[in-house]
Amino acid sequence: MQQNPFSRRAWLRGAAGSCLALPLGAGWLGSAMAQAAAYPSRAVKAVVPYPAGGMSDVSSRAVLERLSRELGQPVIIENKAGAASTLASNWFASQAADGYTLYAAPVSIVINPLLQKSVGYEARRDFVPISMMIKSPFVLQANPQLNVSNMKELLTLLRANPDKYAIGSSGPGSINHLAAEYFMRAMNVKMQVVHYRGGAPAAQDLMGGVIQLMFSAANEAAPLIRAGRTRGIAVTTRQRLPILPELPTVEEAAGVEGFEAVFWLALMAPAKTPEDVLARLRSGMQAVGQDKALRDKLEGLGVQLQTSTTAQVLAAMDRDEALWSRIIREQGIKE
Repeated sequence: MQQNPFSRRAWLRGAAGSCLALPLGAGWLGSAMAQAAAYPSRAVKAVVPYPAGGMSDVSSRAVLERLSRELGQPVIIENKAGAASTLASNWFASQAADGYTLYAAPVSIVINPLLQKSVGYEARRDFVPISMMIKSPFVLQANPQLNVSNMKELLTLLRANPDKYAIGSSGPGSINHLAAEYFMRAMNVKMQVVHYRGGAPAAQDLMGGVIQLMFSAANEAAPLIRAGRTRGIAVTTRQRLPILPELPTVEEAAGVEGFEAVFWLALMAPAKTPEDVLARLRSGMQAVGQDKALRDKLEGLGVQLQTSTTAQVLAAMDRDEALWSRIIREQGIKE
């Protein structure tokens, strides 16, 4: 039986074309797969360990919304409040290391293991820092009836009257409680520490004269100071605050070098997150840190935008763990 030469030639040409097309097709397929796998290819979830509406939540949302523009994907906030942030920290420690779940980790990640009987995470083992996000300073406020207008007058009064006056806190082991203990230790003064369930009732008693002093978040202190309800003495950062530029730093006012007591949030990923994903997140956060409009917005709320390297986050963790562990151990503080 004679073969059809045309059909055979057509088949050979088709086969050759297919062979020639295969590398091109494979290359295109590889490129498409690489693009599909590029991070991030879908929405990213970020966990905030505090209730919605508070300053930590509001400032986190502002930073992460800006980061979403850099990533080209939505960053969805999930609030997991409880146990002074330990609930969120424990949960986050078991999340997939793929970059699609991030953590607005607070300074509490190194403080809570010192205060609580047990926690289900180890910060340096289970989390990898990407960048600092924000720094929230405190303001030392006084009731106006205390009749002091500056740090020098305050220290003179406190040293002459040990344990006569009271300083409030938003709860045992809270950052403003630790700041108060740090202040008393650094200034060699003694006061009674009165604990409240949160900053709002403490502020009420400060204005009412039940307590005489309190370290408050800058955004909470500024309206009271401007209204004359309280008197600002100093801020706990090492630079003055744009929201209260007239107030000196504690370091400046008291001559105590290195005094700093702040609340911070740092963006973190689960340990073993791929390095290319971390690099993408770090570059995104560096761009966020250059956004002047965001910086001005946060400063107006009494919060400082602060991006950083991984090493700088680790240094902050080391510093605060060493500082607060000494205060907690010396004072026997427990939640």
